[in-house]
Amino acid sequence: MVEEAIVHGVPRRIRGTEVVPLQLSEAACQLDDTVRTALQGRLRDVLGRLGREVVEDPEMKSDLPDAVRAFLNGEQDLVQVSGDLAHLLRDSQTGSSPAGLLLAASARLDGQRALLMVKLEQETGMQAQEIISDGLRTFDVQFLANLLFTEKSKVYKVALFSEEGVTEEGLEGWAADAQLTGKTVARFFLEKFLGCRHKNDPREVTERFHDAAMGWINSRFTDPEVRMDYVMAVLVELKSPTATLDPSAFIRTHLREEHRDDFADFLSENDIPVSVFDKNTELVGNRLQKMRVELSNGAYLVTPVESVQDGSVAVEDLGNGLTSLTVTATLTKTSSFAASGRRPQPKGEPSSTEAPPQEVAPEGDPSLPSIPPQDKQDRALRDEMPAAQV
Repeated sequence: MVEEAIVHGVPRRIRGTEVVPLQLSEAACQLDDTVRTALQGRLRDVLGRLGREVVEDPEMKSDLPDAVRAFLNGEQDLVQVSGDLAHLLRDSQTGSSPAGLLLAASARLDGQRALLMVKLEQETGMQAQEIISDGLRTFDVQFLANLLFTEKSKVYKVALFSEEGVTEEGLEGWAADAQLTGKTVARFFLEKFLGCRHKNDPREVTERFHDAAMGWINSRFTDPEVRMDYVMAVLVELKSPTATLDPSAFIRTHLREEHRDDFADFLSENDIPVSVFDKNTELVGNRLQKMRVELSNGAYLVTPVESVQDGSVAVEDLGNGLTSLTVTATLTKTSSFAASGRRPQPKGEPSSTEAPPQEVAPEGDPSLPSIPPQDKQDRALRDEMPAAQV
């Protein structure tokens, strides 16, 4: 909920020329209900779709976290802190950053004091209309309304910090960048201006989502069809070309209504965000290509995900605690199989077919014995074992 807002003009930084002075306001804008509602709606939309959790990074040596703390602790008012922020934004920008406006707003987030920072694009041909109110320079509210309502206006970058994010470990909050949808926040804005880093590494949070989802499926369900449906949903979601993953949308789209709350709670218990996060499958990519199905009689099947999708591998619940697993395909080869990587030898009889582990060379090295074909099959199969399990 926005309480007060103030706007400052931040010129483009041109290398080799004198620093262009900031166009600083001396008082907050007089917001009417229409403009306030529009401002709140815009910021809720951007943060809801693109907001990423960020944490203070002392190595960045930015003064912004201290300025935010001073405001949230009541040591500075909005006019004072916003002026400091405008200077920090200008100094952190590169020469390629266009001129724009910094909108700072005092707000309430879940009843707690909060500070919003928004970098806006100033449209070509639209000049900021300064006025004098009670002897102080500020921006005309009509200018702010036009800036918010026009279809061409762009909310570039947003940051939000509340009292809840002031911790002993450092400042925590959210940042969004509409110019880098589905990716990360621009480096200059995140690091040089905010002095923060992303709280969740995309690779790690993607892996944790995968592992938590598989753990939840296997611990909650015995119905083989439900298990298969949910495992396939996870694999398809992770393999999709989208750059982000929205757990809330995944829950609504793929899970039965009676299972949704439990899965959301399970994610929270495992410190996995339910809000949108950036997806990176680097750590789980090899586990998304095939599915492993284990049966109580010791049999198991490792199959490409596409085989389940096209129906050539089918699972049927027989209703008596047993499951029928049907594979429909052309038989291409049969052979004996050793479950472990080493074949047992009769006591006292040396092996004539296997070289000691330290003597096995890479393929193509004629100086050492080659790996027997069956061992190659066994090793290849073991390499596939980290596949998703049902």
